[in-house]
Amino acid sequence: MASSVEGTVWRLTRPQYAPGLDGKGARLAGGRWNSRGVAVVYCGSSLALCVLETFVHLPHEMRTVAALPTMSAIEIVLPAEARIDDVEARGTFAPEDAAACRAIGDAWVAEGAVLALSVPSAIVPQERNLVLNAAHPLMAAVTVRRTEVFGFDARLAGAAG
Repeated sequence: MASSVEGTVWRLTRPQYAPGLDGKGARLAGGRWNSRGVAVVYCGSSLALCVLETFVHLPHEMRTVAALPTMSAIEIVLPAEARIDDVEARGTFAPEDAAACRAIGDAWVAEGAVLALSVPSAIVPQERNLVLNAAHPLMAAVTVRRTEVFGFDARLAGAAG
């Protein structure tokens, strides 16, 4: 069931890939909600959630105080006419079943009816991520409100605080 989208969403990405709204990275690598070859844009409902989602995907050698990367925090505004599907409305699934999640996301993208799919965060299941269909016509109306330099707090890498 689709509902209206309100507010903004966030992305946290390496500066060379910002703003990253073409879905190329997800298309090349695949993700929890898409297979390789399927272009989507992963966003978080808050910048804090993006920090957690990004940090857990950093290679272990980058999770040190000396190696923490500088990122770009991107606040994204979805068009007022955008709609959002809730993944739970598409049936039951086991969040730890990555293949099932990818199948759901791939089918949703193939339908092409709605710009955004709301999915639970694997890290904080009570929080929501949005998956944007990069091929949806409304992607052309998605705008970047601001982009800021973002540095991870060294305490995430074990520094004394």
